[in-house]
Amino acid sequence: MKQEPSALESSNTNDEIKVIRVGGYIDITTADEIEKVLKSLISAGCYNIVIDLENVDYISSAGWGIFISQIKEIRDNGGDLKLARMKPEVYEVFDVLEFFWIFKAYDSVDEAIEDFNSQTDEYSQAE
Repeated sequence: MKQEPSALESSNTNDEIKVIRVGGYIDITTADEIEKVLKSLISAGCYNIVIDLENVDYISSAGWGIFISQIKEIRDNGGDLKLARMKPEVYEVFDVLEFFWIFKAYDSVDEAIEDFNSQTDEYSQAE
């Protein structure tokens, strides 16, 4: 049975940070849709991205692969991809696979956004 994301929405928190809200399953059948959204944001010059996973029940290796495949270009352009609000069963896989070495995870979207904002403040003070 094909699992579709229950929701896929991209929103602006400001000019610098985009939030992608996803729901349902992220697997081989749904990962393409998320990849298209990520690539579209990157093409538009949006490199600070938060993925809100609050309503995601499962992420397959194909789903994790989409995030990993985009991280280099995002970071090469001074941005980052942050994950927020993972359910315990999703976080367990994240932890077991040691993805914390690649991505930062946050309990809330606001915390992820605040981390972006604090990085911007640090860069402004350094100049």
